[in-house]
Formats: sequence, C-alpha cells, structure tokens
Amino acid sequence: MRRRTPLAMLLLVLAALLLLVVPAARAAETLVLTCTKCTELVLTGKGLPANSSVRVSVVDVKTGAQVGSQFSVDTDANGAFIKKVPMDLGEHPSLESTVWKQDTGNVLVVAAHTRFTAPCKPEDTLAFTGSHTPLLLGMGLVLLVAGGLLLRGSRRADTPAP
Repeated sequence: MRRRTPLAMLLLVLAALLLLVVPAARAAETLVLTCTKCTELVLTGKGLPANSSVRVSVVDVKTGAQVGSQFSVDTDANGAFIKKVPMDLGEHPSLESTVWKQDTGNVLVVAAHTRFTAPCKPEDTLAFTGSHTPLLLGMGLVLLVAGGLLLRGSRRADTPAP
C-alpha cells in the first residue's frame, strides 16, 4: 500500500479550499434576434440581471442608422425577456441589437440578425456563382465510359488474329 506524501495532502487541501472560495459561475448573457414574419423582429434575452430594467437599441448594419428609438425592457426573475418589435425586415435586411444596463450604461450583450435565416425573400439577391454539380457529374461519367470504350477498342485492335 502506498503512503501519501505530505506534498500530495497539501495539494488536495489547497484544491478543496480553492473550490470553496470560487464563486458559483453565472450563465453568460445571450441575446437572440429572430423573426417569423417579415414585419416583426423578436428579441430574446437570457442571463441578464434579474428583475431589472435594461435598454435595447436596434441598428441597421448596412446603413449604420438606428432603427426606431431605443426602448426599455424589464427582465423577469430569471434575467430573461422577450420583446416583439414591429419592423420591416425587407427594408432592413441586416440588424444589430445592443442591450445595456439602464443605470450604469454598461453593455451587456450584442447580437446580429440577417434575413437569410428569415422567411423574407431578399430584394437584392446575388447571382448564382456555384457549380452545376449534376451536369458536371454526368459529363464526367460520360467521359469515363467513352475512355473505357476507347481503351477496350484499342486493345482489340492490338490483338493479332490467329
């Protein structure tokens, strides 16, 4: 049986003390911007200060202009809130929102939203720049078969007749 050294015991005691001293970890603040219609933005915040008032702003990423005015939201006992904001997502395709404390002005969380994940169709769509995979696959298969037939035909031509 192995005897515990004083150094190992000291390390165990220090680790236990460290676990007692470290405060409980708090969940990180989160802000999620979603939409189910093209006329409404849904802001969902979690992990914020409980039962407090926070300020929220929404900015159009493309223009840098604030969309609407800043507004205040009250969090629940869990530090969460859900706020629906009427907004034309066809006019504002990319948005960024910031939540900060009402009293100190400290930024708590920042989130972005783009309508590529929204049900709205973008007005300024990009041209198709990808490859036509089925067409290229079919063409490659045809060339492969043609090469096999040519190879087989050339082997027959090289074989002398008896």
